Amino acid sequence: MIKVMGVESKMDKKLRYGIFGGILGFFLGLIGGAYLGMVVGGTFFGWLEFSNYPTLTGYELGTYIGAALGILIATPVGVLFALRIMKKPEKNL
Repeated sequence: MIKVMGVESKMDKKLRYGIFGGILGFFLGLIGGAYLGMVVGGTFFGWLEFSNYPTLTGYELGTYIGAALGILIATPVGVLFALRIMKKPEKNL
């Protein structure tokens, strides 16, 4: 982090907020996507059983796919949300 006379550069702040938003979006997407994938997979694909993989059921596959999609969608959204928060001016109370 580069500080000049006690002032943090705007690039460092933007990078820090982007990383924080990406990590937060990753974990929220993982948990939320897995939950939704399990619900949807259990509802619509619970009856599926794959002959090549006897331990893999339909709702389990739905959970994995939901987690992957949740990560792919929520990570960029988390970064954009964090950068949008960063741009808002601070209000003095």
